[in-house]
Amino acid sequence: MNIRTDLAVESGELRSAADQEGFSETKETEGGIRLSRIKITTPQAAKRIGKPEGTYITIFFDGAFSDDGLFQQAIQITARELKALLPEKGCVLAAGLGNGQMTSDALGPKTIDRLLVTRHIKQELPEIYRELALGELAAIKPGVLGQTGIESAELIHAAAEKVQPDCILVFDALASRKTERLCTTVQISDTGITPGSGVGNHRTALRKEEFGVPVIGIGIPTVIDAVTMTLDTLSEVGKAEGAQEKISPYRKNLIVTPRDIDMLINRSVVLLSTAVNKAIHGNLSQEEINALAGGCA
Repeated sequence: MNIRTDLAVESGELRSAADQEGFSETKETEGGIRLSRIKITTPQAAKRIGKPEGTYITIFFDGAFSDDGLFQQAIQITARELKALLPEKGCVLAAGLGNGQMTSDALGPKTIDRLLVTRHIKQELPEIYRELALGELAAIKPGVLGQTGIESAELIHAAAEKVQPDCILVFDALASRKTERLCTTVQISDTGITPGSGVGNHRTALRKEEFGVPVIGIGIPTVIDAVTMTLDTLSEVGKAEGAQEKISPYRKNLIVTPRDIDMLINRSVVLLSTAVNKAIHGNLSQEEINALAGGCA
């Protein structure tokens, strides 16, 4: 089946048990939050799964948007898992991919708006920077090719040449193959990101090989390809065979998103931005982060 997804955990689900060499997954549960850690360790496994070699951490936070305790737990776990991938010291360049004027694609730009950027504080107010023990963070919203005429990767390259970061953190809205995973799942990966891959709109990949520093991809699925949704539903009842040929003329044209995507994006942005602020500026309290970043969870 022609299944589109950005989630490594979903790509792994599509493979048989006999097809797992070079692919490993561990699962755990903390309170109401489930985690999956996938490692792809060989080029052969990467080709089978359709994902680059590396580590993929998936955090399932179903129900967190209606349960404040679960929501705070999801933030803490996301911050912890992200911090483990970040360098202990040095500058982080955050890039928010996507079209801020399209709600389902606005996760990246909106997350950037809530980050506590500090590179300028380190340069202009070094005493305050040292006293608060802030992490060093710069941020960029490169927009999309149709808005700027410039590939996101080119703009991020230009910013990286100026900033000389020790790590690049890239946010993007993702695609899932399961409706129940839309805005209920965070994926963190040390393999970078390929913008638009989940909906068949491949742009230039953002990887360590291109930048010379680690590139961490982090995102939440906000859309599902309509054909993927149809085929996946039919496969659950054993009726997918032959269906793709009948619906394939529409497969490039229809992307589905929840009707309450405005609220879901806003909550997703709070979750991601708060987790990132905690991971980078860990010595600050939540109240201090909220005050300095100009918002509150």
